[in-house]
Amino acid sequence: MATINYILKGKNELSTIYVRLRDGREKDLTVSAGYTVHPKFWSETKGTIRQIANNNDKKNLSEDLKKLKDKIGDSLNIDKDRGVLIDKEWLENVIAVYKNPVIETRTDYMSMILEAYQEEMKVKINPKSGKRIAATTIRNFNTTIRRLGLFEKHKKRKYYIHEIDLTFHSDFIKFLRNKENLAQNSISKDVKQIKTVCIDARDKGFTINDQVLSRKFNAPLEPTLFVTITEEEIEAIKKFKGTNYHMNVRDWLIIGCWTGCRVNDLMSLTKNNIMINTKGQKFIRYTQSKTGKQVDLPIHPDVQEIIDRLGDLPHPISDVKFNKWIKDVCKGAGMIQEIYGTKQDPDSHKKVTGTFMKYELVRSHTCRRSFATNHYNKLPNKLIMAVTGHSTEKMLLNYIGETENAHLDDFMSIWEEEHNKKQIEKLKILPLQKNN
Repeated sequence: MATINYILKGKNELSTIYVRLRDGREKDLTVSAGYTVHPKFWSETKGTIRQIANNNDKKNLSEDLKKLKDKIGDSLNIDKDRGVLIDKEWLENVIAVYKNPVIETRTDYMSMILEAYQEEMKVKINPKSGKRIAATTIRNFNTTIRRLGLFEKHKKRKYYIHEIDLTFHSDFIKFLRNKENLAQNSISKDVKQIKTVCIDARDKGFTINDQVLSRKFNAPLEPTLFVTITEEEIEAIKKFKGTNYHMNVRDWLIIGCWTGCRVNDLMSLTKNNIMINTKGQKFIRYTQSKTGKQVDLPIHPDVQEIIDRLGDLPHPISDVKFNKWIKDVCKGAGMIQEIYGTKQDPDSHKKVTGTFMKYELVRSHTCRRSFATNHYNKLPNKLIMAVTGHSTEKMLLNYIGETENAHLDDFMSIWEEEHNKKQIEKLKILPLQKNN
């Protein structure tokens, strides 16, 4: 537990008051509080001003010291949780801001620039959609801010934005890979966000290192391992029986597989999202929270059956509960075959790769991937994209794990079939050989 005390150094008429911050065995910081006082007005045992009647100056100083101590304590609790490096420079900054609240608070610390960028995102408008940036996109920066804090703590220093170069890039990636045991795609997201914020900061007048603009300042993505629920497995899920909350989750799982909604959009669906067109056909209309795109999609018979049975859509639940309970449903539906994939470790909350039973790898996003995969090669890509919201076919193909040369198999199959037909025709017209 941290302790914050004041000590007086010197025996002069105006001796300097120092703040001493101790937190554990390793951290012991002492910096000037920016106040002076005569030693006769100081209590060494209490570490504060002696109470003197009718002396407003001493009373005011005593109040200031108490408020400063509270300010340091509050800032310490907040910044420790955020992974900020607590050192002498940090303590001096807290004191300076307390003594002069209107002080210029802009700094060149990368961590603070990241935080400022995240705050700006809350009021920015996405130029593509004309809507505010999705809350999930904003929250993603919390992870990068926290990991940068862990890296700075490991290095025992804070980084200025102009120090973000290829050396930082290399050290940061090694730390995340070797110390934090993060997957390559998680590292790639952090590097990409730091690079984006650096470029934005440059536009605002900050000085950045040109190396951050290099193509080398990246972290290549690895192919994403994911599972999908087949149409046969959806049929098995429809037959699943369980507790009321499991049945509720089962219904949402089926709806998710036939709508391709992200989980936050899925749980926001109500009867108000059901529309009827001029032909009398029912369809679901909603606006994607992430992209701001309006999506219209017909109601699948399985979804209509749920709506007819319940008289409404299922009861919405949190994505945490949904992710937890759909595994129970899929296990009960017989999805117990062993496959290679990635899942989150319940203790470390980090992704681990290996061989697991299929139900263990199912999560909320499986619904969306299943929709896209199950309709691929059955419907034109543009129709699937109209529902998933992907802007290009390349994005759709990457999403479902297909490659842009997947068409080669189709061509080879067709050509091989035509070649075989020609060979058969040739055999039919060959003259029969007479027996000797």
